[in-house]
Amino acid sequence: MQAQEATAKVEEWLRTGSSADLTSGEYAVRVDLANVLRVPEGWFVPYDTVRALDGDRLASLVPKPALIVREDGELRRPDTGRDGTGPSSPVPVAGEDDWREILEPEFRRSGVAYLGVASSAVMAWHKYAPDGSATGEIRVNPDYRPGPERLGYSPMETATDRLLGLLAADRYDRPRYLAGLLSSEVLLPLDFRTETPLPGFRQERPNALRVFGSRRRLPPGTEKWLRTDVLSFVREFPGAGLSINPGSFPSDTVGAAELADTVARWPELLPRTREVEVSPEYSESVLVAAERIRAESGAAEPAAGLAEAAAKARSAGYELSARECERFVLGRAWEQRNGVSPSGVGSPLDDLTGQHWPDDLHANGLAAGYDAAGRIRPHVATGGKFFRQEAADGESAWHRVAGAFAGFALGESLGSAVETGELGIGPLTRRLLFCTEGLLRALPGPYRGAVPSGLMTVGVRARRRLEDARDGSWLGRVRELRTIPPELPGRADDAGFLVPGIVAALCGSTAPRVARLLVSGDGADEVTAEAAAAMATLFAGLFRPEPAPPHVLARRLIDSGATAGSVAEALSIALRARDDVRADQHEPFAGVSAVDALGGSMTAAFRRFFDPQWTIMAAVDRSGGSAITAAIAGAVAGSRAGIPGLPEKWLDRLAARDLVETVAGDAFWHFSAQPPSADERYAAEWAMRYPREL
Repeated sequence: MQAQEATAKVEEWLRTGSSADLTSGEYAVRVDLANVLRVPEGWFVPYDTVRALDGDRLASLVPKPALIVREDGELRRPDTGRDGTGPSSPVPVAGEDDWREILEPEFRRSGVAYLGVASSAVMAWHKYAPDGSATGEIRVNPDYRPGPERLGYSPMETATDRLLGLLAADRYDRPRYLAGLLSSEVLLPLDFRTETPLPGFRQERPNALRVFGSRRRLPPGTEKWLRTDVLSFVREFPGAGLSINPGSFPSDTVGAAELADTVARWPELLPRTREVEVSPEYSESVLVAAERIRAESGAAEPAAGLAEAAAKARSAGYELSARECERFVLGRAWEQRNGVSPSGVGSPLDDLTGQHWPDDLHANGLAAGYDAAGRIRPHVATGGKFFRQEAADGESAWHRVAGAFAGFALGESLGSAVETGELGIGPLTRRLLFCTEGLLRALPGPYRGAVPSGLMTVGVRARRRLEDARDGSWLGRVRELRTIPPELPGRADDAGFLVPGIVAALCGSTAPRVARLLVSGDGADEVTAEAAAAMATLFAGLFRPEPAPPHVLARRLIDSGATAGSVAEALSIALRARDDVRADQHEPFAGVSAVDALGGSMTAAFRRFFDPQWTIMAAVDRSGGSAITAAIAGAVAGSRAGIPGLPEKWLDRLAARDLVETVAGDAFWHFSAQPPSADERYAAEWAMRYPREL
């Protein structure tokens, strides 16, 4: 379509598209021919009053209205927001029904929807009456396809990462993706001293520089980088292409010729961004704060280990902010003043009489750890972004295990909490912690052998330790856990039997067998044991360093035949609800059994597992306050987002956050490729903390 055709389309609409001819009368309007512009979605055709276009500025419409004319002739209104990055919307036609698009929420707020609304982004249409009120009638779009977030792609926080996701999900074709890429920003790692591109980030065939779409994707150890929009990049590095997010998914390589062609296609775009940035741990503000803390505290090297902690965080997909770096230094100063090692296992035999700690641990960069006597042993807070011990990811990743445990605790507590009150630890979370302790006592780490039948006694032993603090359990001595009323034995189909399934997931490929033994020995019936085994299989997948999304794991579980009957049917119903745009009010799981809780929690989790707040609240609302349903949904969302991705407003109210993170860390470390039980530095203390029972 040419500009003249687009202009004619808008002129026709101005005459006949509404109940009155807008091109005649005292306030007549006409197309502003001087400002018709080609945009990625089609032609941008503005119009204004005839008087304004003839020179009377005071008669101009504010903001100046415009229409977009697509290649197929469809008329749409561009986003009228301040930044104009939202999606366009269809222009209603006089005499026809007014069906308005219901867009995928993630796409609507992506910041790149201005490039065009593909049919696959429209979930449904909502009919509106002539007076502008919604009728409630909804028509589902059969062409809708899930976007990158719902497909389980890694978190996307920038326009560049979102464009890559939309390209990989076939939401945008390559020309439209490239049009958006020109104005998007990329990060190019630089030599700290010379501020030139590092040699390792140049590649040949094609000639390109390796760049990254967001700070969370920068490689561990990155100290300094250039933040630039792609247009500025083309000018500064002529003849070079872009290799964006190499080694991860989604990624892309744009050759120099393709870049040049795209720049020529959109001559109106102007370069605007070029800024050299320093990773927070190397920033001047953090260095100044570290020197001040050193002088005030008398600590020798309060910044020791900061660079390593920041590198660990980047490996997990997080960045330590400048504030978190300063809190790390402050916490490390407290550790050094009290002679505390930055890693390792606190001994119950340690004499703590000479130690002095601040009343507010969190405000001083500290978190509460615990030794084998149940005593609080403060250490540097991690914010859930790195594991303080020396351990490499194996079948599980620390941030996913910790996120699942924290999400579980949040989900359980939110159902019973007042709007602004403290989120206390509940009986289900206590069960999660004691069951974890029981498994660590029962199995060696890393665990790769046959599953011992003695696991059937773990539940009974855990309950005994819960009831008797003298039974050698460090958890049994923790005050927060002792104040919770004891649980009564549940029914054979009790939903609480799903909790050991999450714990069993730490055992990798043997997880379903471990889960069956854990719950069967505690009184679960066969169907409930099947549900716990399915839970273990799902979370074993979610704990992996690069997990598939939960609905994909569930589909694989069903297709493999590893689960069947009512458990498979519950998962199938949850999968079908995921694809139903009207399923928010759908409630197929009204019972209280383990199978009902599994189906209800997965119905919430499958729909928006990438949005922890939505997932947990949907589970709370859907289940009518069922704690186990919300807890499991929270664990799914937490495993994907990690602790840093959970809503901060809730984490700040979670009373037992440090305790939950401590147990999750112990569980990950115990079953990691570098367990403390195999390290002569920690083996003796670990044996006191988790004495073997099988």
